[in-house]
Amino acid sequence: MSNEAICAIATPYGSSALGIIRVSGTNLSTFVKRIFHKSLEDRKATLVNITDEKAILDEAIVIYYASPKSFTGEDMVEIICHGNQIVMNSIVSMLIKNGARNANPGEFTERAFLNDKIDLSQAEAIADLISASDQRAVRAAHNSLSGKFAQEIKYLLEELIKVRAEVESIINFPEDDDVPELNKNNIRKKIYKVSSALADVIKNSYQGELLNQRKKYVFVGKPNSGKSSLINCLLRKDASIVSNKAGTTRDVLEYELNINDKIINIVDTAGLRESSDDIEVEGISRAIKSIADSDKVFYVIDDSVGITESDTAFIKNQNISNYIFLFNKIDLTGKKANIDKRGYDSVYVSAKKELGIELIKQIIEEDFSSDNFLETTYLARSRHVNLLQKGHEHLKKSEENVLANNFDFTAEELRLSHAALSSILGQNPTEDLLNEIFNNFCIGK
Repeated sequence: MSNEAICAIATPYGSSALGIIRVSGTNLSTFVKRIFHKSLEDRKATLVNITDEKAILDEAIVIYYASPKSFTGEDMVEIICHGNQIVMNSIVSMLIKNGARNANPGEFTERAFLNDKIDLSQAEAIADLISASDQRAVRAAHNSLSGKFAQEIKYLLEELIKVRAEVESIINFPEDDDVPELNKNNIRKKIYKVSSALADVIKNSYQGELLNQRKKYVFVGKPNSGKSSLINCLLRKDASIVSNKAGTTRDVLEYELNINDKIINIVDTAGLRESSDDIEVEGISRAIKSIADSDKVFYVIDDSVGITESDTAFIKNQNISNYIFLFNKIDLTGKKANIDKRGYDSVYVSAKKELGIELIKQIIEEDFSSDNFLETTYLARSRHVNLLQKGHEHLKKSEENVLANNFDFTAEELRLSHAALSSILGQNPTEDLLNEIFNNFCIGK
């Protein structure tokens, strides 16, 4: 790991009242004195004029964190300045001129991991907390960040080590060629105990993995049914092109929508119809693919036309199960905006008159309230779930080998299970794994 000073803006791009710039490195005291023309006390906020060749860049609050009591475990400085992008960029340029360099994505968190301030699951939880899509995901990310997930893995590892030690003693110090039945039963019970506990962690991790995935809602239907208009109503802006000409949308367009602090993705798609236009055919193909990747489909129907055989055939042929009909253009049919759950689940709306738009949001919010997640749930990634499953498979094989008196194979399966669980916490990580994880962080974190 490089010990050179790194710096980055830690707040999002754009203008704001305040902005934060972070610096981290080994032995920053000389660097700090050169930059701010004074020594800074540990953990004490100090008002300073930040200058570059006597030109004042900004008046800022600066806090110095001495190693090892900092986020990264190194000396750190946080500069709280005005949130003008030009001001912040000029301060960063001055820091680089004086010996720092631009931080890579996630490099502050990576240094915290490499300096044993956090384990790898906690490092990932930081990124998950930043991108959490609703309050449940935020709470789950905090559970992971506080070490709840890591504690469960560490418990499993401790129990595994005990079993491994017992198996190794049988292999290395056999009293005779036969292992007493009592010893075999004890080992089997201990393996079963770890396996059962691991199964519970896997079950919880499945829930955490679902929480870590943002819900996606796809709007599909025939051309001119009003998909794009409804999406524009939800977004409250002209995001998708709306036209009376059929086939305006030729691609999959994805937008982020915040509904009462629940962040989802909504997808506009090409109209479903027979076409000889290669571009439109490709757009329809992409629409079908987006349906497969969605959590729910809003199938938009022109209420003045109603559901046709081609609509029902499409739903059947694509095996769409989780869908709701949006009957649009009720301003033409004189119906009232409402939710009708008799027969097909249906919502009656008008994009033109902006009627029933809140009902669509209500349907989406109901999806969140129907999820039964415990307050103790922690966020998990597919990487974690795969490693947990791998560890569980090796445990089951080790138990089979005990029954067959193959203690060499038992020891190897236990070792592989131990290695899989250790990888979750980042013990003996590969460089490729670290690059994959930290390159997905934002710069400044």
